[in-house]
Amino acid sequence: MTGQPELSFVLHEVHRRLLTEELSQATTVGVLGFRVGGSVARGTARPTSDLDLWLYWPQAQPFEVEERGGLPIERHGHTLERAWREVGEEAGLALLGWAESRVLHDPSGDLARIQAEARRRLAAFRTPEAERRRLRHWLTSTLGKLEGAAQDQATFLTRTTLWTLAQAVCAVNDHPPPAVTRMWELLPELSLKPRGDWLGDLLGGPDEVPTFREVAGWVLARL
Repeated sequence: MTGQPELSFVLHEVHRRLLTEELSQATTVGVLGFRVGGSVARGTARPTSDLDLWLYWPQAQPFEVEERGGLPIERHGHTLERAWREVGEEAGLALLGWAESRVLHDPSGDLARIQAEARRRLAAFRTPEAERRRLRHWLTSTLGKLEGAAQDQATFLTRTTLWTLAQAVCAVNDHPPPAVTRMWELLPELSLKPRGDWLGDLLGGPDEVPTFREVAGWVLARL
C-alpha cells in the first residue's frame, strides 16, 4: 500500500493525525509493514482511546509505549516471520487481533495474506472440548453455591463469575473470547445469545442473581 493511507474508518481526528504521523515516520525509516488494531481499527474508539500499532521490521524491536497528544501509543515491533508463525500456531486472541485490524502499509502483500489466513482460521474455529468441560464445571459449581446463599454472597459469586459466563457464551458460538475491553462489544454481536436485556440485568441490575442463573442455565443447555 502506497501513498496517503485510507483512514475513513477512524472516528476521531486525533487518531487520524497520530496514525498519519506514525505511518509517515515508520515508512521513512523502511518499515516492512504497518497495521493498527483495537477500537480504532474497529471504529468504536473514544477520543481518549489508545493507539495499538504493529510495525514489521527485518529484526524484532522492543515493545514501546509513548504518550503523544495526551494519548498512549503502543508499538509492537515484530518480524513478518513471527507474524506468519503467530497466525499458523496460535488461536483465539491472536486470530481476532489480526482479523479485526487494519493494514495501512504492505508493499510485499504479506500482511494481507496473513490477515486472510487469520480470518480463514477464525471462521473455522471450534471451542475445544476441554474448554467446554472447564466452563461447564465452573458454571455448574457456581450455580450450586448460589443455592441457599445469602444475598450479599450470591451477588459476590455472580459478579466474580461474570467473565467465565461471558467466555461460555462465546464458546456456545464457537467464537474465541476476546480481550476484556472487547467483550462488551462482542456479546451483543453473537448470533446465539439469551433473549432480552440480559447484559444490562447482569451488570448491576436488581435481578442480576436470577438473571445469572437463567443465563448460566441457557449456556449449560448448549455447551
